Amino acid sequence: MTGCLLLLTLSAVAQQSFSSLQEVLQYADRNNVAIRQAQLQPQSAQQDVTIQASGLYPKVNVYATGDYYPIITTQVIPAEAFGGPAGTYRKVQFGLPYVFAAGAELSMPLINLEKWAQLQKSRHMYEQAQWNSKAAIENLHIQAIQSYYQVLATKAVLQLNHENRTITDELLRIMQQRLDNGVLNPADYNRSKNLDLDVQSSDVAYRKTLQQSRNNLNTLLNIPVTDSVPLNDSLMGFSWPLPEQQADVNRRPGMMEANAKLSVAESALNESKRGGLPKLSLNGRYAYNFQSKFESGSQDVNFDVSSVGLRLDVPLFQGNYYRAGQKKNTVLLQSAQLEKERVQHALEQQQADWTNQYRSAYERKNILQQKVEVAGENLRIARLNMNEGVMEFDEFNNIFTEYNRARMDYLQNLADGILYHLLSTQNF
Repeated sequence: MTGCLLLLTLSAVAQQSFSSLQEVLQYADRNNVAIRQAQLQPQSAQQDVTIQASGLYPKVNVYATGDYYPIITTQVIPAEAFGGPAGTYRKVQFGLPYVFAAGAELSMPLINLEKWAQLQKSRHMYEQAQWNSKAAIENLHIQAIQSYYQVLATKAVLQLNHENRTITDELLRIMQQRLDNGVLNPADYNRSKNLDLDVQSSDVAYRKTLQQSRNNLNTLLNIPVTDSVPLNDSLMGFSWPLPEQQADVNRRPGMMEANAKLSVAESALNESKRGGLPKLSLNGRYAYNFQSKFESGSQDVNFDVSSVGLRLDVPLFQGNYYRAGQKKNTVLLQSAQLEKERVQHALEQQQADWTNQYRSAYERKNILQQKVEVAGENLRIARLNMNEGVMEFDEFNNIFTEYNRARMDYLQNLADGILYHLLSTQNF
């Protein structure tokens, strides 16, 4: 029974396949470890907002203490207070040695501009974490897109090589017949044999490249590299939209993250400016106090204590703490401004490169298509001529090489066009 379950599990894994890029990206969002880590960042930042907000809520603390005083505090006061003679003094003891207390304390900030600034900074940090997460996901999506179309392009090249095997097999058959009939130079036969071996060698190289591309894609999708995951998609069917449409750089997650970092730096500077301002808070306290000697015949004492009041804190001097904090945050703000500028320039260059790559592929598509058609027609004629014995190997080899070069250029340009259209328009 266990063996059957194992076979069913392996069969389910083997049946995993993708029919479109969108399915690949959705699977990556659910399974890629780095993406899942990035999705957790905002959750942690959200808790920081809650922690900072809790500093503005009332706080209630319940406490209990137990103390033993080996020496009870004493003081001498005029004996007249107890009806004694004037000019004499009497020693008075305050409290009993065993003291127990239990109570509750309430505190609530009324005016604390520094804590409000800290809360505002934590909110901006939460926003930064959200955009940082989206930027990380975007980068991993770009890697997945590149790997996905690398696999499709390599599959197309491998298919072309399979077609070449059919052509070289036919060529070898014709050359063998000529050799047997004594109308072919043996060197030409050997050259045709080498051409067939080159095609076979290319097949091995392309299969190696395809497997490496699959391994890379599987790693991005968190799928074991030993699993074979079919991609039921191809490069064909691309409609080649006009290259005018472009994505807005200011809406890219990287740019939004840079803006959020700038807001965090501004909030930090505002917090450091408010750190030295007065703070006003409400405080309340209630305590039950019990004192005893724990001796036979001793009198125990118990009483309640409570207080409600306001507390004003005015920082006067803490070395150079507040000034140094302001200087530091001013420098960090300038750094964040420069970082935003750097990110903007980098994203604009990246967007311009992607657009330029797509425009170039778009302008070449008709040229390369015509080259494929011409080279394909020449190859068709060359195969007929070779079959009829009216063409030599050198001429056929040149036509065959030109055809393969034209097909390879066309497939590479098609893959580039699809890839850079997606990246330049952020249509994924």
